[in-house]
Amino acid sequence: MELEIKLKKGIGELTFNSSIDQAIKLLGKPTDVENIGEDIDYPTTILHYDNLGLSLFFETNETYKLTCIDIDNLETIIFEQTILGCPSRQIEELMIENKIFNETKEKEDWGEMRISFEDYSIDFYFIDDKLVSVTFGK
Repeated sequence: MELEIKLKKGIGELTFNSSIDQAIKLLGKPTDVENIGEDIDYPTTILHYDNLGLSLFFETNETYKLTCIDIDNLETIIFEQTILGCPSRQIEELMIENKIFNETKEKEDWGEMRISFEDYSIDFYFIDDKLVSVTFGK
């Protein structure tokens, strides 16, 4: 599967609002399945695909639809560029070139630097100024 991030749409052929069954049909059996937040309004089922460096988040209310993706695969692409390992400035410039602005930066408690573009529901995580993962949603 091509690992191209399509903002607010999905990744490769997998689109947001897909069902768990659709994801499994496209990607195969996950390495692990995790259920979190059973005691909150939006419990979540996470399908982990370790071989792809991909985690898929499904809200487990009555719909079980894909709402968020986390990826740390070195072949991840956005705007026709491979991005994992890139410095923060290169990611910021890439987003600006594609007319995506209004970034926020914050150092997370666990040490990673996060650059977010809220209008596009995407967060870039950096360690030692190298992109290590991307989380994005619909």
